[in-house]
Formats: sequence, C-alpha cells, structure tokens
Amino acid sequence: MFFVLNACATYQSDYDYIVKEDIRYTQKKRDKRIVGDLYLPNKKNAAIVVLVHGGGWESRHKGDMNHIAKSLATNGYAVFNINYRLSPKFQHPAAIEDLHEAVEYMKRHAKKYQLNKNKIALWGYSSGGHTVSYYALKNKKQVNLVVSGGAPYDLSVYPSSGYVKGYLGGFRDQMIDRYKEASPINHVTKDAPAFFLYHAKSDNLVEYEQMINFEKMLKKSSVKHETHSVAFWGHAMTFIISSESIKKGILFLDKNL
Repeated sequence: MFFVLNACATYQSDYDYIVKEDIRYTQKKRDKRIVGDLYLPNKKNAAIVVLVHGGGWESRHKGDMNHIAKSLATNGYAVFNINYRLSPKFQHPAAIEDLHEAVEYMKRHAKKYQLNKNKIALWGYSSGGHTVSYYALKNKKQVNLVVSGGAPYDLSVYPSSGYVKGYLGGFRDQMIDRYKEASPINHVTKDAPAFFLYHAKSDNLVEYEQMINFEKMLKKSSVKHETHSVAFWGHAMTFIISSESIKKGILFLDKNL
C-alpha cells in the first residue's frame, strides 16, 4: 500500500543511536513475525515509544515505520518498532496481544537498557493506529500516551470492508457486537491516556470523519488530546510525506510524556 518509502518525511534532532534488529519479544508464540527493532539513543533514562505499522492488519512490515523510528531516536526516545501476527490467519485480538507482549518486553528490559519504564507511549498509523488506540484504551495503566494517524476508530461504519472482515472474521451485519467491541471509539473514558491524532482531510481509505468523531469522544470524556489535519494529501501520502505530522507528534510527546 505504501511506496517510495525511501523518500519518507522525518523530523530529526541531534541524538546518536544504535539499532538492535529482530529482537524476539516473546517466547509464548512461535510465529516468525514476533520480532522488533530496538532503537537506543545516547541518552540515559529515555522514554519508550512502541511503533505499530499499518497494512489493513493483513500485510506490511515494521520497515514501513523506520522513518518515524529514526525521527524519534534522534529526538532522544527509545523506540521498539515491531512486527505482529497478521490477519486473516490471526484475527482480533491477536495483534493487540502481540503489542501487549512488546510493551511487557520493554518494561522487563528497561533497566538493562537504562530506559524509563514509567514513560511509555505508542505510535501507529492506519490499522496500526487502531491497534495502539484500542490497546491503550483497554489497558489504561500500561501506557502514558498515544500518537495515532489515519486510523479507523469506529469499525461499525464499514459493513462490507474486506480488511475489517479479515481482521474480525466476518462482515458487520453478521457480528455487529464484535465490530463495536473492537472499535476504540467505544472504549474512551475519562482515565484514558493522552492522544495526539493526525489525519488527512482527503483520505479516501480511512475517512477524515473517523478522527473527528473520535476526537468528540475524547472531548466528551475530558481526555487530554491534540489533533492535526493534513490538508493536501490522502492516506498513503500523509504517511510518507507529512513531516509536520511527525514533528507535531514528537512535540506532543515532549510536552506530555
């Protein structure tokens, strides 16, 4: 779905970092995708950000998020950029469970890497944004902050999406309760972590209204949040080109993590 990734936007600063690739973050599952790349900045007690890629829950790879990982690492954040099990073979909540294992891995190894296990954020785009949002709202004490871009927060508006069918195991009218349960918008409460949301106004894959409606729920529950609307591009190009989205997301982390 995403292309020309070598031209991805960045927002870089001055921290040096090293990368430890393909770390297996749990032994509970044998799937070969249960690995992540750990970016370690030259900074003690760095906050942790776990990245989750998009791809409709059914495809793509952690490499898509490398430009965001590099931007975060050069700004002094430790980053765990993960793969996870894909649908339709592995359906909801498999990706959520994998993200949980990645978060737990970082907490267990925070002392080893001289990181701050009490400052953990999640960042995802598209279906990855859904995954991090759902996880954070269902596990409110596990993370402090979420950055989510181009994400579907209400799955029940898609009666015949092939992506959602693969992720949940059927079309909406066959399992409306499952669609509602898997929608982050239905789990917002006043004790939710802070959210930074960004979305393209011209997104034809995941509609801009998804962010607007989710923001309304955050406001209703008085959850700290900010939003950024991208004026010029659609779903894929916002991910690839919008350096302003990355910059604003990192600045939100700086202020609130």
